[in-house]
Amino acid sequence: MSFDRLSDTLIELIGISSTSGHEELVRVYIEQKLIALGMDKQVEKSGNLLATLSGTGQPLLLNAHMDRVPPGRGHIPVVRDGILYSDGTTNLGADDAAGIAIILETLTCIAEQKLPHPPIVTLFTVQEEAGLCGANGFDPTPWNISSGIVFDNAFEAGVVVSEGAAYEAFDITLTGRTGHPGKDLSQTSNVVEIFRQAQYPHGSLANDQTRILIGTIEGGSARNAIPDHLTIQGELRSFEPAEIREGYMQAIKEAFSEAAEKLNGKAEVRFTSHSKGYKLELDEPLLKTYAQVLEERGTQLQTRSTFIGSDTSGFRPQVQAFTLSTGVVNEHSFEEYVPLQPLEQIVQDTLRLLEKLAR
Repeated sequence: MSFDRLSDTLIELIGISSTSGHEELVRVYIEQKLIALGMDKQVEKSGNLLATLSGTGQPLLLNAHMDRVPPGRGHIPVVRDGILYSDGTTNLGADDAAGIAIILETLTCIAEQKLPHPPIVTLFTVQEEAGLCGANGFDPTPWNISSGIVFDNAFEAGVVVSEGAAYEAFDITLTGRTGHPGKDLSQTSNVVEIFRQAQYPHGSLANDQTRILIGTIEGGSARNAIPDHLTIQGELRSFEPAEIREGYMQAIKEAFSEAAEKLNGKAEVRFTSHSKGYKLELDEPLLKTYAQVLEERGTQLQTRSTFIGSDTSGFRPQVQAFTLSTGVVNEHSFEEYVPLQPLEQIVQDTLRLLEKLAR
């Protein structure tokens, strides 16, 4: 285990630009590392990078995603007191470069020290930030995978996500009729007013079991023209049952349709399901083995539920995967940072876990 090598790999990854749908440069970097380790690799039709390493026991999936949210520019990060920060020109990119670095260091340690391990299938996915596209399209059947670990951010390093929220994205298009605001308004239909009058559910609901957010609103053509078009992007994240989520979705549709009809406009509401959510069972074999690894070094398994999405939602229920948090803080912002020392502990715990699985 080399702390300096782990840190250098993370810094090199952060130096490579990568956004959803444009992961090719990061993929080339990872490919070169895998080739040096002698691993068999392939690029799936989706753009996912998959590599295998033979071993003893049941195959295990190790996953991290290659994309990051915009602007996602490559840069030279700043290290202060053992913490890696963005240089302030873009988000840090540790979501999910930290997960990639953990996997690469784990594989390097196995090769160098000839450590025992089960058959390993590494999967570096595309477009996680755009709706888990790479994970949702992955077929684990040819690889005989039944369990796995997703290295991604959620909480402090080493915390396991016990429950992931369902995620529904929605897009709303409001159409009205324009006109000059100084003339007769009777034949106009103001889409901003339609939006204002729509009584849709929003905010934190049901004791914060559901969150509904509108993130972008775009429309209008000029200061002195009644706006006749408006596009809205929003999301619904929820731990509540499917039938209740369906109720929220129907209420959103009805609210905008009724407001549009009342003001002689039109509303189109489209939902796109990104994740149905999941919940771990504490007796899942891989999770129990990870808990044993932690107990051996004198600590306890910590689990928490989260609204934050990850590739785990795409893999389950076919694969009993769980998200192991990398400890990235303020992800998706220019204030993003990650403590480095805990990443080394995750690698050590992963190596010990692999040793146990190889018995």
